[in-house]
Amino acid sequence: MIFLEEIITIEPNIVDPIMALLNKLGGVFSLIAGELSSISIWSIIVRIILALSMSGCIGMERAARKHAAGLRTYILVCLGATLIMLTDQFLRETYNTGDGSRLGAAVITGVGFLGAGTILFTSRGQIKGLTTAAGLWAIACIGLCLGCGFYTASIVGFLFVVLAVLFLSKIEKAFTNRRGCFEIHVEFETRLNLKEFVKYIRTKEISIASVEHNTAYSQSGLSVYTIVLVTKNKKQKMNHLSLINEISQLPYVEYVEEI
Repeated sequence: MIFLEEIITIEPNIVDPIMALLNKLGGVFSLIAGELSSISIWSIIVRIILALSMSGCIGMERAARKHAAGLRTYILVCLGATLIMLTDQFLRETYNTGDGSRLGAAVITGVGFLGAGTILFTSRGQIKGLTTAAGLWAIACIGLCLGCGFYTASIVGFLFVVLAVLFLSKIEKAFTNRRGCFEIHVEFETRLNLKEFVKYIRTKEISIASVEHNTAYSQSGLSVYTIVLVTKNKKQKMNHLSLINEISQLPYVEYVEEI
C-alpha cells in the first residue's frame, strides 16, 4: 500500500501512470518519463510508432477478413488523430493556446462520418460494416490518447480492442449458433417451393415467424426469401449449422445461409 501511495503521489507535470512509475524509478527512467511526457523529438517518434503499430495490428486483421477498411485506413485514421493531439500540445507549450477537447471532438465527428460510409445494407437484408465502423472510431480514440501522451489508456485500450476483434467474435458465434431464433437467406428454384419448405420446417418442430420476398433477385429466375425461424419449444436450442446443412440438401434449394 505504501508503494502504491508513493506512485500515486507524482510530479504535477507527469500524470500518466506508466510515465509516473518510470519517474519514480529514477535515473535514466526518470529522464525517459520526462522526454515522453513533453514535446520532444523522441516523444513524437514514440507516439507515432505506437500509433502505426497498434492501428496496423487491427488493420491487418480487418484486411485479412476482406473488410472495406483495412490496413491503410486504420493507420491513416490513428496517425491523423495522433498528429492532431500532438499539434494541440505543441500549441499549448509554444503559444500558450489550443483546445484539445475541441480538436478531439472534431476528429471523433469526422471519423463518425467515415465510419458511416463503411456500413452497408445488402440485397440479402444484411447490415455489414458495423464492426468496421466501430473499429475506426475506437482506433481514432486510441490515436487521440497517444497524441496527448496518455500512454497507459492507449495501450490498455488497444489490448481490449484486439481482444474484442479477435476473440469475442468466436464467443459470440458460439452463443448465437444455438439461439432459439435465427434468420436465413434461402433461394428456391420456383415460388412454389416455398410451400414445400414450410411443410419441411414444421416437421422439425420449428415455426416460421416471418417470410419476406427479396425482389432484388427478381431477374435471376430464382425465388429468394428472407425467413425468420423460431423453435416451438423455448427450452430447445437449435443447432444453426446443422439445420443449414440439412436445408441445403433439399433438392429445390439452390442456396441458403444464415444472416
